[in-house]
Amino acid sequence: MTHLKRLSYCLLTFLLLLSNNVPANDLSSWNIWKQNSELSVFYRASQYDDVIEIKAQAKVSSSLAGFIYFIEDFNQVPHWLDNVEFVKCISKSSSTESVFITRFKGLWPISAREIVTHSRYWQNEDLSIEIAVKDASNAIEKNQDVIRMNLLSAHWTIVPMSADRIAITYQFMVNPKGNIPLWLTTPITLNSIWTTLYNIQSQLPQSKWQQKVNDDIQEIH
Repeated sequence: MTHLKRLSYCLLTFLLLLSNNVPANDLSSWNIWKQNSELSVFYRASQYDDVIEIKAQAKVSSSLAGFIYFIEDFNQVPHWLDNVEFVKCISKSSSTESVFITRFKGLWPISAREIVTHSRYWQNEDLSIEIAVKDASNAIEKNQDVIRMNLLSAHWTIVPMSADRIAITYQFMVNPKGNIPLWLTTPITLNSIWTTLYNIQSQLPQSKWQQKVNDDIQEIH
């Protein structure tokens, strides 16, 4: 199971969190997978068969712009998004909106997978940033050698805590396809998102993007 736990087929991506009717601070219906003082991962059953819903939260040292630039640096994504082979931008309609494909590595008994998503972000009056992500499988022809996953829902919320500190909430549901049993995907996905959170926490504060401003984003002062 050591290698299997590294797989992240239910994870996008960067891509990714669910917008729903449950407030971010209402965890009464969630099961705790793992948490410490700055990172936490929760899960619960969903309305879809063999699909769990995941909520990941992290407090990280970063500017708002630094975070956005960090996750948009597709060449660096495989260094922090667990088990990713590559991420490629398919189209970019504006500075805040793009379509991209994420390829996940395969490891027996689970084969390689990919997911195509459309991402758009905006900033609210309270300076928080939201990233809406939806499935965009029709944007590019499917590779017959790879199973294409289906993003059911995904949404990010990034809240500034101070000038150099942010709180991230990442909530999503992905159908991995390929008839993978839930007992196998659950520990794999939860361990993978925990690894991803740890990687973000370790790499984001040191990223070169912390020195760059974004005209679309207002920072807290």
